[in-house]
Amino acid sequence: MTHHDDPAPLPPPPGYGADETAFSSFTRGFQPLADDLTRSTGTNLGAHTSLHGDTFSRVGNEVGLSDAIRNATRTQVDRVNGLAGNTTTMADAVSNTWTNYTIQEDDHAQSYRRAVGETT
Repeated sequence: MTHHDDPAPLPPPPGYGADETAFSSFTRGFQPLADDLTRSTGTNLGAHTSLHGDTFSRVGNEVGLSDAIRNATRTQVDRVNGLAGNTTTMADAVSNTWTNYTIQEDDHAQSYRRAVGETT
């Protein structure tokens, strides 16, 4: 290099330094959890949402024990289904964040190359 040559441009900054493995590991771990939660409502709790009125004897039916357990279980099923939905949403959001991150990094690198005069 002579004293008259322009110095080479600096490389683009490294961005946010996100780790693809961390994003994909989170998504791979969280989605099965959501699936397990959804299955548990159908296989475990779901059966108790339709208790017969006389399940706890006729007296149990008269005092509302079956209705109370049935209603409490339905509330639990709704809450676990909500949790499963939120867990799926979280896994999708993390996956989408990685996708958006790579697009942003590619756009940034392309803008940088244009700014220093490289053809893209």
